[in-house]
Amino acid sequence: MRSRSAAIWLRLILIIAGLGVAAFIYAFPLYWLVATSLKGKAELYQSITLIPQHPTLASYGSVLWVLLKNSVIVCAATVVVTLAVGLLITYPITRLPVPPQLRVGVLNWALSLRFLPPIAVVIPYFAIVRTLQLYDQPIALIGIYSLFNLPFSIWMLKGFLAEIPLELEEAALVDGANRWTSFRRVLLPLATPGLMAAATIVFTFAWSEFLFALILTATPNAQTFPVGVQGLVTQFEIIWNDMAAAGVIAMSVPLVLMVVARKYLVAGLTFGVIREK
Repeated sequence: MRSRSAAIWLRLILIIAGLGVAAFIYAFPLYWLVATSLKGKAELYQSITLIPQHPTLASYGSVLWVLLKNSVIVCAATVVVTLAVGLLITYPITRLPVPPQLRVGVLNWALSLRFLPPIAVVIPYFAIVRTLQLYDQPIALIGIYSLFNLPFSIWMLKGFLAEIPLELEEAALVDGANRWTSFRRVLLPLATPGLMAAATIVFTFAWSEFLFALILTATPNAQTFPVGVQGLVTQFEIIWNDMAAAGVIAMSVPLVLMVVARKYLVAGLTFGVIREK
């Protein structure tokens, strides 16, 4: 018994030690990133210190905040446009008596858009944007991001809306509500978890997109965060503290969004998985 108890304690100690090492390996780079972002240039190049001696927020300067503002505006507008168009497409094919061929055709068309690699269409899109005089403007990114995230929105919302019983809307129509009222007061509240889940994922995809933002923007007035960050690497130096501050911001925004919307995200991604027999 004593040897068995010792073996259990030894195993427990090894597990705790392994978890501690894994946590340190995972957390230390994040801590180093935050600490570097709080250092000034003088301290950054003088010596290696684990704790900033003179913490400063200068790295989170005006240029980074301008880029952050651009990214938030572009991503938020992309979410609104993508969900609005996705609902306009998925509502008829899930809630109205349409031919099955039309439903399958719309879904296959949406899926085919997702198979297009961005590198294959970036040059045609660049020509279209230049022709429309939308180069270096956020609206061009909003339109392209919405187009590329639309298939995901259609397929995700289609699953959510198809799980909501038609009888609920029919009851509202019988009580005197029109189609728009039943959609707004009955369907949308029930589909909120799915909408929030789709919005969170679409925002994350748009936040991390780099190729189109690089090709279709030229100045900080329209550049998004990933493109602006790569400008901190010059041929003469790498601005490490600004790069670290940009990394902190780039991680924080999606992380905060995930934490705030975690309830809707889990509910939305598991919606309709468990069915009653």
